[in-house]
Amino acid sequence: MTPAQKEYAAFIDRLGLRHFTGAEVAAYAARTRGAVRNSLPPRALWPNIIKTLIVADEIRHRYGKPVSVTSAYRSPAYNRAVGGEPASFHMQNLALDLSVPEPKKFRAIAASLRGKSFKLPGNGGSFIWKGGIGLYSTFVHIDARGYDANWNG
Repeated sequence: MTPAQKEYAAFIDRLGLRHFTGAEVAAYAARTRGAVRNSLPPRALWPNIIKTLIVADEIRHRYGKPVSVTSAYRSPAYNRAVGGEPASFHMQNLALDLSVPEPKKFRAIAASLRGKSFKLPGNGGSFIWKGGIGLYSTFVHIDARGYDANWNG
């Protein structure tokens, strides 16, 4: 892991999540597709992932089974290389794709948490989760876009 990835991982680890580590999220920055290598999000975008990770951690806790991060921040070039949506929330560091054994069950738990309040770390207050949930055959997309959206289910 590069020094920058370690710094990003430490930023995420300071959230105190139960089920996700900074290392597993930061590792996605090293992915390649063809000749295109992904990157870490620009530092100004780091805070964008906080709400998504907090919600993902609670969904994972209620799900009770292993969950793997299969997609996190995508640079614009990497997003194009993987065939992502042109305005993908991954490019804003607001989205995660999570690989799970039972995507429909995971998606149902995610949907049940919409409109619920979540605490931010430290004295950061709280937020009501509104976001995207996308159901795929082997993973679920979640994001904290600020409004509810569903697709593929």
